[in-house]
Amino acid sequence: MVLSKKERRIVIVIGITIGVACSSMLVRYAMQQKTMKSENRPGNYESQMTAKDKNKFPPLPEEVIKSVRNGVVVYFDYNQSVGNPPLKSCRSWVLETTGSFRSERLFILVEQNIYPGNSINYYRASELYLSIMEGETEEEITEKLDPRAYRIIGKNSKTNEFILQIRHFSPSDIKKTIEDLPTKIPSINGIRLVRWTP
Repeated sequence: MVLSKKERRIVIVIGITIGVACSSMLVRYAMQQKTMKSENRPGNYESQMTAKDKNKFPPLPEEVIKSVRNGVVVYFDYNQSVGNPPLKSCRSWVLETTGSFRSERLFILVEQNIYPGNSINYYRASELYLSIMEGETEEEITEKLDPRAYRIIGKNSKTNEFILQIRHFSPSDIKKTIEDLPTKIPSINGIRLVRWTP
């Protein structure tokens, strides 16, 4: 049996229509699966599990979700305040912001004061400001720092403080660095958090 020219066109149009409908349904299904997987991936705000060690964390405040969109929760700690003055009762999250390039990624420490008023402070998590005694040089301090954990990456021209990059930056690690580093290296006058503005 031979199809006429008109019948062949109808069959081709029906075939193309069915193919397009099936492929768009498959694409929609794949996108739904991808969205479901990403929502449950550790670190995602909805997953309520940290990316680094899969610890549970309470829901982020709405202000933080709006300020740091599409971030990843790397760490969470209760009562590890490193702000000045330290908070007595707080929640601390370390978030990684997302970006197309590696240089666009930033680790942010978010501290929420549980009482009173639930105030929220933002800091850079992987960088601290370091002030040293007069007469000490960057090279002398660098020699005393453990290169596997710390690195001086620049200087704040306004305050003359060095910018110290730290490798371990969970809230408890940051607190430990701020408390212990000046004890280990007496020529360090002070070490403090770097504020971050959303």
